[in-house]
Amino acid sequence: MLHERMTEEEFYRYLEEQTKEMFPEYQVELRDVEKSLSVKQSLIVRDPSCEVAPSLNLNEYYREYQRAPYDTAVSDQILKSIKETVGKAYFDAEHKGIARKALDAMADWRNKVQSSLIMLKGNEAFLSERPHKTYLNMAKVYYLVVEDLIEGHTSRIMITNEHMASMGCTLDELDAHAMANTLQQNSFEIDSIENVLRGILAEMPEDVREVDYDEVTIPMYVVSNRTKCDGAAVILYKDVLEKICDVVRSEEYYLLPSSRHEVLAITVSFGKDVAALQQMVHEVNATQVPTEDLLSESVYYYHRGQELQICEPGMTEEPEETEELEEGMAPVL
Repeated sequence: MLHERMTEEEFYRYLEEQTKEMFPEYQVELRDVEKSLSVKQSLIVRDPSCEVAPSLNLNEYYREYQRAPYDTAVSDQILKSIKETVGKAYFDAEHKGIARKALDAMADWRNKVQSSLIMLKGNEAFLSERPHKTYLNMAKVYYLVVEDLIEGHTSRIMITNEHMASMGCTLDELDAHAMANTLQQNSFEIDSIENVLRGILAEMPEDVREVDYDEVTIPMYVVSNRTKCDGAAVILYKDVLEKICDVVRSEEYYLLPSSRHEVLAITVSFGKDVAALQQMVHEVNATQVPTEDLLSESVYYYHRGQELQICEPGMTEEPEETEELEEGMAPVL
């Protein structure tokens, strides 16, 4: 156990050296792994005979190390976690190794590929190495879903240009299968912000609850998928955009990007000030959303039967149209 608090760089080097001692037969290296709009410090532990290796996020380990009391054996606990993760990643008597599972997923890419939306601006270098398509001012990227790849959890392999070449498909073929799979395998969900808040409150002790949302009506809805992971991708589907109209009881609405995992739908009659909505999106992105989860700085507008579009201030504020829509609005549930 170490008795002096390490700097971040010292901590990473310490884990690298200790992992090399635990796995002398493997290649161990520190590497900056580029994520959407960010770079993560990762530890790669590679079996020389395998084409795929687990990548361990050391930033998370360092945050765990920082949170721990000064005199605990947290570094030993982290090393134990690394040992268990690497052990489960590679072949043992009961499971396929990580390389075999990843290769199997690539061979079955037509059934495994799904899509995700990320921010386009600022991700140019990241996207240059990955197949993608633009969607408004966002980018659609692709990944393979692999069950039980590491530690018994569902894992995702982001598809690179090299992967696509080895899979022997075109971008259009990749996109077509991803569009067929994404919503079918991870269904669309929408819920009122009130129900979401009630669910959060229900898990909190009564003495710390500050607001009773039973008497509050907020015409805002959380749109995501069943797993709440990369759920913003559901807005790629025209059927989903149409169903949101049915739920919010309006022929038009705004979509506010909360993160790559979810968006918020709000009725036009409630959110008339587009500039204020855009400012809200900007402030939330700057203070609440991790860099790698940023989706967009824009507000989007949808009218039934039309295409989703980037919303500009004033585009839905014509007096006659606003009055007519308000008269036809039904009460919010």
